[in-house]
Amino acid sequence: MNLFEFFRGNYLVGAPLAGITNYPFRKIVRKYHSGLIFTEMVSVEGLKRGNKKSVKLIDIHPDERNVGIQLFGGEPESYIGAVKFLNDNYSPFCIDINIGCPVKKVLKSKAGAYLLTDLKRLESIVKTAVKNSRFPVSVKTRVGWDDKNHVYKEVLKICEGEGVSFITIHGRTKSQMYGCKVGYNSIAEMKSLARVPVIGNGDVVDLESFELMKRTGVDGIMIGRGMMKSPWIFDAITKGFDPVGYLSGNEIVGLLDEFLQEWKLFRNSERYLEAFKKFVVWFSKGYRNSAEFRNRIYSELDESELMKEYRYFYTK
Repeated sequence: MNLFEFFRGNYLVGAPLAGITNYPFRKIVRKYHSGLIFTEMVSVEGLKRGNKKSVKLIDIHPDERNVGIQLFGGEPESYIGAVKFLNDNYSPFCIDINIGCPVKKVLKSKAGAYLLTDLKRLESIVKTAVKNSRFPVSVKTRVGWDDKNHVYKEVLKICEGEGVSFITIHGRTKSQMYGCKVGYNSIAEMKSLARVPVIGNGDVVDLESFELMKRTGVDGIMIGRGMMKSPWIFDAITKGFDPVGYLSGNEIVGLLDEFLQEWKLFRNSERYLEAFKKFVVWFSKGYRNSAEFRNRIYSELDESELMKEYRYFYTK
């Protein structure tokens, strides 16, 4: 597959989001996006043992296409078993290695953004994954650990040297987390140096931020939190619209009704309602009186009453 050609026709990419990009959410996104989207991030330690909770985080269905699986882990040897498990049981678009997650639990396992401080370990992990995978391997990185340690050019050199198929760069350091402005210049520089496709990531939530990222010259644009709050953002941006106000209230209600049933099946009716509420609230961005609506939704304990609340709010 020529990935440059693929991303020319599928410019937008759905980011891996913990607790979000499971099968029910991906199914909703697929109404508006046919390109690449990722599963939740999954531990290589759990995957190599076939741990049920780890496997559920993947949960790719036979009807799905263009789904990537993102892995995290700090031990190169563990990627052998994890990748073998994927080779034997799945057919993803690609296997992605996370070297940008700033969460403490991930850092303690010498994974995620920790690898930006240990490039030898990173090189060994990438080498192991590429050698053992029958699928393309990609990497998602950040600019560096902090402003004094920008290592994205070194990361690019390692990844290209070990045969990575494409690379995604979030335009912030680990220390910046999700605050501060996106470093578009760093993203543009990586693109100018790269021989493989480069995907830009960071704060793409509307047409204006999309255009800012597009100016870096990247081969594709990954959307994370913008997708989380507006799964229809892909269709909106492609057609030249902002996501807020793109769907009618009735369309959002229909989306939530369908999503609720899928979500209930996915959670096996276990605490499904509490987890579902966040989506009901997120989708209300841009609506009047959304703060009051949030309070009512989070205090509701009954499914039928919850449905009445959001149906009234979105269609009144």
